[in-house]
Amino acid sequence: MAAPAPLHVVIAGAGLAGLCAALELERRGHTCTILEAESRHVGGRVRTLRFDDGLYGEAGAMRIPKTHTLTRHYVAELGLTLRPFVQSNPEAFVFMRGRRERMHDVTKLGARYGLAPGEQGKSPDDLWAASLGRRLEAMTKDERADLLLTEPRTETVRRLDRLSLRQLLEAETLSAEAIELLAVGAGVDTLLDAAATEHLREEHVAVWTQGFDEIVGGSDRLPVALATKLRSKPRMGAQVIRLEQDPLKRTAAAVYREAGRLRRVEGDFLLCTLPFPVVARIEVAPELSGEKRRAIRELGYDSATKILAVTGRRFWEQDDHIYGGGTYTDLPTGTTWYPGDNATARDPRVSAAPAVFLASYSWGQTARRWASMAHGERSQWALRHLARVHPQLASPDVVRRTASWNWDTHPWSGGAFAWFMPGQHTALHRHVVAPEGRIYFAGEHASLTHTWMQGALESALVAVREMLAAASS
Repeated sequence: MAAPAPLHVVIAGAGLAGLCAALELERRGHTCTILEAESRHVGGRVRTLRFDDGLYGEAGAMRIPKTHTLTRHYVAELGLTLRPFVQSNPEAFVFMRGRRERMHDVTKLGARYGLAPGEQGKSPDDLWAASLGRRLEAMTKDERADLLLTEPRTETVRRLDRLSLRQLLEAETLSAEAIELLAVGAGVDTLLDAAATEHLREEHVAVWTQGFDEIVGGSDRLPVALATKLRSKPRMGAQVIRLEQDPLKRTAAAVYREAGRLRRVEGDFLLCTLPFPVVARIEVAPELSGEKRRAIRELGYDSATKILAVTGRRFWEQDDHIYGGGTYTDLPTGTTWYPGDNATARDPRVSAAPAVFLASYSWGQTARRWASMAHGERSQWALRHLARVHPQLASPDVVRRTASWNWDTHPWSGGAFAWFMPGQHTALHRHVVAPEGRIYFAGEHASLTHTWMQGALESALVAVREMLAAASS
């Protein structure tokens, strides 16, 4: 929809949502001022950590589901290259209750659990299919579609929305032991008390079953490419501290701090793409509605910590024959991810060369416990625990350096991603996404595709469409 005259939109945040919205607005003849608190980084929680000799690892987004066609659209348009991301590898390990097995032998670990007779001999995938998968299959077409609406309408989905994942699994008659086996084996043990509908929604749209790709050269190439296309480049080091709007003048403005000085920029609309933990501390005048303020206060955000290690060789390929994929554990390290760039060629020269692997990827309270430690201590303890899975790590010369990142402690994030607690889809989501006068909202939290780059991009397009419609009315 075209606005009657060129608009000026102020955009708070140069993450994927802000950059995408700016690109689409400029394409339609409008102008933008993009304010970004970071001094050098664009992309928000798309952040690639780079090391010597071209090595890199992802502190944030690291994979693109096959079903995320919007993300793939921009990747292709911007001339970026994809390669397969190895999500599942039967040669990777599962470590539970002190025992290590290959993924293809995961059912052997069931002997360590007090499983009910009907649960014995089943893998985590089997248990998932027999519980959450079965519940989804029992839903009607309309009920499944209801999972994707701004506010659920059917009583079935509203009832399911009140359940945590743990409660849904219990309702499907899984024992506590089976729930632990499933949760650790699927990497969702820290998400058991969050909303079951988050998982039903991802299962419905086949996020985890159709395969994944990754951006060659690092995920940050996507936001950098988006920023390069813009006529109005993000204003870096511009920390937004106040949002304002004047209904009579039909304007919105941001007050920001840049190089120690307060500045103000005004536009026809303001698009706020900042994560809600950041929005919570920003002044807004006139004050936001009670419903919006409650959504900002209460929306669930999960934690995430990643600990990366640069190694002198790919011992997981040379010794363990693991080419990509993830290892799942009940250790403090959570999951471990191996680079998949050599999964097809299996070139021994690549295996013998230095590489980066994601030694520890954790969510929830596990991630927060790592965040309480300084990086050096954090990485030492993580590698010590992971040596139970990979004894090679006990040798002092295997790891050359480490890096880590926690999103809770990053001042411009305050959390890793939005993830509903029970009841929040029904009670909060419509207030999360609703505009407040001339102020609109975008970001993965303003979508139902939480955690993913796709969610940020989807929300940007919705916000652009709604601002242009409002300008035309």
